[in-house]
Amino acid sequence: MRTNTFGGLTATLILTLSVPVAGCFSPMESGDLVPQTVDEDPSLPQLSFNNSTFHVEAFGDEDLPVIVMLHGGPGADYRGLLGLRQAVDGRRLEDTHRVVYWDQRSSGLSQRHDADEISFALYDRDLDWIVEHFSPGRPVVLLGHSWGGMYATRYISNHPERVAGAVLIEPGPLTGELFEDIKDEIMELDFFSEWLNDLSWARGVISPDDHARADLLVLSAVLAPDSQPGYGVDADDLSFWRVGAVANAEIQNEGLDEDGVGVWDFTVGLDDFETETLFIASGDNVVLGEEFQQRQMELYPSASLTVIPNAGHEVPTTHPEQTLRAVFNYVDAL
Repeated sequence: MRTNTFGGLTATLILTLSVPVAGCFSPMESGDLVPQTVDEDPSLPQLSFNNSTFHVEAFGDEDLPVIVMLHGGPGADYRGLLGLRQAVDGRRLEDTHRVVYWDQRSSGLSQRHDADEISFALYDRDLDWIVEHFSPGRPVVLLGHSWGGMYATRYISNHPERVAGAVLIEPGPLTGELFEDIKDEIMELDFFSEWLNDLSWARGVISPDDHARADLLVLSAVLAPDSQPGYGVDADDLSFWRVGAVANAEIQNEGLDEDGVGVWDFTVGLDDFETETLFIASGDNVVLGEEFQQRQMELYPSASLTVIPNAGHEVPTTHPEQTLRAVFNYVDAL
């Protein structure tokens, strides 16, 4: 059995369950144990492109500069980032920017896909579509949390001209080499634990009818209190709709060789991105916190770091005001 994880993979996930009090229900049906996705519930805000349908919301005037939010995971959703919509010191991000929240391919409440429809290349195409749709002809600011910071870095490396600036909130390892340095610290592995058995089983479930069941089992695994003790996260810190099990597995697997060794490098091309990048770290994360982010900053031509004390990996959810002040200072300077 091989278990692997990108940076903040399992620290961002929670689900509000809605289970019938009486009667029969099927764990393989969306809406019974997990929320329905946008292709199942037309009332959800959505956009269709690149042969998929995505859960998408945008706030702020259409003529304003655009900020694109990139959630963690892979496979998570943007629910935990919605706290960044609040006002701080009488100001909201959407007062001065068009802010786009979206659940990535086969993630959160977006349409589910099987393994052959999930890849780095497709994720790149999806973000390219979002950027061009919401900000045609103008570069955007990317704000990525955890895996989202890795995703943002890969996009910047490939399309530096499309990005006006970036805020990376405790991104996971930007290279496989950095992953290898810390992977023993990322997860606490007990091969007899129930959560690890659930995770292993769920990652083997690929058939379309089993997406809901696999999503639920991955959720139960990542919520295990003993899975990532170094991230400074309590269960009350977590805010989540639904996790995409297949996206979670396939995006990770693409970055690993057959022995589970990290081989990705999302930093190739960063030399062409000269704008200062803001890193945000939490004071209580001993795995991906200040010390690790200082190492990652060196991979960018220009970067600065803000540390939010007494916070763990879910800092956008638990400390939105401090996070927003750092973001405001950054975008104002841009």
